[in-house]
Amino acid sequence: MKRLTLGLFFVMLSFLAGCAKAEPRCEDFLAKLSDKPEFVELLECTQDNDLQGKPFVARYRVKGSDALEAEQYMSQSFGLPKLKHLCCGWDSTPYFYRDKNTHLGYMLGMGSEETPVDERGSWSEIKFFYITVSFFTEAP
Repeated sequence: MKRLTLGLFFVMLSFLAGCAKAEPRCEDFLAKLSDKPEFVELLECTQDNDLQGKPFVARYRVKGSDALEAEQYMSQSFGLPKLKHLCCGWDSTPYFYRDKNTHLGYMLGMGSEETPVDERGSWSEIKFFYITVSFFTEAP
C-alpha cells in the first residue's frame, strides 16, 4: 500500500510539473511565432527593466536587398502594415500582434537605418533594415 501511495504521489507530482506555467524569457520571438526566413538575423535579445512593462526586446537585422521580402514576411505572418518613408528613413507604425495559440501579445516594428533613399525600388541601396519584437513581462 505504501508503494502504491508513493507511486501515485510521483505521478501527481509529474503531472503538476507538466502543468506549471513557464516563466517568460528572452528568445528568438520571430522563430517561436512563425517560420522565420534565414535572411532575418537575430542580433540580440535583452530585457529593458527601465521601461514600463519590463519588456524583453529582440532585435533583428535584414540586408536592404532582402527588405522587401522581409516586409512581406512580416505582413503575411503578423499583419504588420507596409513601411512608409518619413523624413529620414523607412518605418512601419508600431503594431500589436497577439499569438493565436498562446494569446500572448507582442509589439512589432520594422524600419531602415537613416537614409536619403525614398523609393521602394531602391531599398537594395540601404545597407540594413531592422525589426524589433517586444514582449512585455508585466502588465502596465
